[in-house]
Amino acid sequence: MRPTTTLALHSSLLGIALLYGCATAQKPIQAPLDTGYTLRVEQVFEALPNGTYINFQLGQRVMPGNLDRWSTYCQLYVYNPNHGADYTTSVLPGTFAISEVKIGYQSSDYPGQPRYRWLSWGVRDFPAYYLYEVGMRLDSPDQPDVRSLICYKKWAVPRANQYPTLAQIRAALGKQIQLIAPQTAS
Repeated sequence: MRPTTTLALHSSLLGIALLYGCATAQKPIQAPLDTGYTLRVEQVFEALPNGTYINFQLGQRVMPGNLDRWSTYCQLYVYNPNHGADYTTSVLPGTFAISEVKIGYQSSDYPGQPRYRWLSWGVRDFPAYYLYEVGMRLDSPDQPDVRSLICYKKWAVPRANQYPTLAQIRAALGKQIQLIAPQTAS
């Protein structure tokens, strides 16, 4: 073969491979809910120090240190940036707007690092686990201390995209916190 024929053949094969890759690409990953949902707290949580995470799993409130990190769990974050550590607050029954929803993940090799970071290990050196999360920013003029709800799912298989589903989030929250779909919000 002549060099120009070989180059044309390789270019054609590369083009076909790229087109095939684009045609078989997966649908983009989306959060299981959006900002059309609202969140309703159904019970009182009192005497909360500033910067508290209230943990929920299997429909129950779970005290710090007692979470099963391999089951889906959620954390309601309560914080007032205008007060210090000696400030205490509470969460009262009420409805919250969800102003932002984000998904992301962290690996056990890089805990706390920015999500979707390029991973630098080799094929045989995978992290021990991935922590997939769905985060919701919450807004209420009546309860500005209630900042967010973040739900987590731990998974050992690399890049499995095992984000918590809406059903898993609702199961973790139980009847204490409700996520209300847009068409049923009132």
